Amino acid sequence: MVPIVLVRGLLREAGHWHFLVGALKELEPDLHIYTPNVPGNGDLYKETSPLQVEQMLDPVIEQLPPDIGSYHIIAISMGSMLGSCWAHQVPQKVASLTLINPSFARFSPINERFNLKEIPKLLISKLRGSQAFERTILNLTYPDHVLNPSILSYHLALNEKHPVKFSNALRQLFAAARFAGPDNSPSCPTQVITSNDDKLVNSLAGKRIAEAWKVAHIPFDSDAHDLPADSPTELAQYLLHWLKKLELNGTCVVKW
Repeated sequence: MVPIVLVRGLLREAGHWHFLVGALKELEPDLHIYTPNVPGNGDLYKETSPLQVEQMLDPVIEQLPPDIGSYHIIAISMGSMLGSCWAHQVPQKVASLTLINPSFARFSPINERFNLKEIPKLLISKLRGSQAFERTILNLTYPDHVLNPSILSYHLALNEKHPVKFSNALRQLFAAARFAGPDNSPSCPTQVITSNDDKLVNSLAGKRIAEAWKVAHIPFDSDAHDLPADSPTELAQYLLHWLKKLELNGTCVVKW
């Protein structure tokens, strides 16, 4: 199967794909999965985050093997913004595009793209230390699991290893807020997945993208913005079924 590239969003890193990667590998052990980081996150936490989503693309592509052919992009939140640029700018490499809980300024007002009353709480918690920050962000993006001590400890360990600077948090938020997004879909097979009761981004934002682009909109019954962490098995099953169907039908470009 064509490799998969997973692209994370605002303040999140490769390690936050842990649950989905595990679910995908359980179903398809030989699958090649790559999880590059945006500058300022993960093992690039010491770098400065760009002020434009478009400027994040080259540093992310540079983290992939130079000889890799085409790949399926699965991206979430701000990562979906980056993924949309990627599929338009490097179409020969992108076999398919899946956007999870995305939002574009072109199609949605700011209050639909972000839960505005929660953003100040998130930024203030960042100043109060890693535990306050992770509890706040989990409550917002992954609410059913915020009281799970193993989930919290896993996220705290990631935060301790790769702490996101407050300045980078602001820069990423600014880049995401101003991102307009392409007005048309890329040439590859594309779909939009949303959580019905997303607490951070109104699911209407993703639905509007799907309608404007004339691509499939797949709703999941979840209140988690971080759907890959909340429902990894269900999401992995759906994604692999969709991707294998594309490859069998020959509707995506496959380069080995």
